[in-house]
Amino acid sequence: MSFFVKGILLEQKKEPMLTRSTLVMRQEFEYFDCDFPDTPVEELSAQQIIEIARLAEIVDESDGKMLWEKLEKASLGEGGRLIVDAIDDEPYISSQMSVAVHQPEKLALGIELCEKVLNPAKTYIAMYKHIFDMNFSLPSKVGRYKVEKIGGRYPAESRAYRHLPKGKNSVIVGCCAMLHLARAAEESRKMTSCFITVAGDAVKNPRNVEVPIGTSVERILELCGLTEEPEVIVAGGSMTGRAVFEPENELVAPTTRGVIALCKSYSSGTYSCIGCGRCDHACPKALSVSQMRKLAEFEKFDELRRYDAALCIGCGACSYVCPARIDVAATIIKAKKQMELAKKEGTL
Repeated sequence: MSFFVKGILLEQKKEPMLTRSTLVMRQEFEYFDCDFPDTPVEELSAQQIIEIARLAEIVDESDGKMLWEKLEKASLGEGGRLIVDAIDDEPYISSQMSVAVHQPEKLALGIELCEKVLNPAKTYIAMYKHIFDMNFSLPSKVGRYKVEKIGGRYPAESRAYRHLPKGKNSVIVGCCAMLHLARAAEESRKMTSCFITVAGDAVKNPRNVEVPIGTSVERILELCGLTEEPEVIVAGGSMTGRAVFEPENELVAPTTRGVIALCKSYSSGTYSCIGCGRCDHACPKALSVSQMRKLAEFEKFDELRRYDAALCIGCGACSYVCPARIDVAATIIKAKKQMELAKKEGTL
C-alpha cells in the first residue's frame, strides 16, 4: 500500500492499551451440547467445525455476520485466500490486534479450524503497520501464520478489502471470531463476550477488555475508571463511532470495537465552513465532499445522488480534517439514510 493515495495519516494512540494484557470482566460462561463431544479438536471434520460455530453462536466482529453461515457459504477456488482481520487502523482501537499479540495460541488454533473448512491456498493475518507513536514491534508470525503488515493512509482497512481479488476466492474473518471458535472447539463454550478497547484522555486505566455482550457503557467505564467526567463518550471506532448520551442504556454488541471517553469534544466551538476544500482532499473515494455536505444540509437528495453519495464509506476522514470542526461525515451519512428510506417508500 502506498502513501501516495487519498486519505489521511493519523496518530494511532494505541499505547498503553496494546502492550497491556486484556482485562476480563467477571461473567458466567455458557456451554452447548453437541453430538460429538469426545472428538479431539485435531480430528474434527469440516462439517463438525461449522456445527460448532453455529452452536456457539459466534458473530464475526468484522462484518456482524454469523461465522457458521460464512463458512458454509464460502467456496474458495484455486488460489483462494483466508484473511484474518486484525487491521485496527483507527486511533485508540486495538481490540483485534491485542488478541493476536496476547493470545496467539488460541488465535492460531481458530485459524487452523477455519482452514480445515475452507482449504485455502494461502492464509495470513492482516495488521496495520504504521504505529509510529509507541515502542512496539508487531509480530511477523502468529503460530505458523504470516502477518501481512498493511500500510497506507487511513482508512487502510477498507482499502485493503477493495484490493482483494473479486469473486468468491477470498474470505475475511475477524481475529476475535477465531479466538471464540477455538474456545468453542476446545471447551464447548458459547460466544457470550466481546473484545473492546476502552481509552481516551478521561479514562484512568485504558485497556483492552473482554466484557459480556450487552454490558452497558457505564459499567465498562466504571471498570476502567475515569479521571474526570468526560464531555463526550463514543461507542465504536474513534473515527466511525457515534456519540453516547445515555451510557447507562448503551449496550455493547459483538461488533463494538471500542468505548472512547474524552475530556473535551472535538466539535466544541464549531465554526461556519470556510471553503478550504480539505474534506475533498481527504476523502479516500475522491468524492466532492464539500458540495455533498451542502446538498445534504438542504436535503436536496436528487442532486446529492448525482454526486455519488452512495459511495461514501463513512470513514470520518472529512470530519477529522475540517478546521471549522464541522461533522461533515455525520451530515452526509444522515442524508444517505434519509435517501434510502425515501427510496423504499417510493418518494425518491
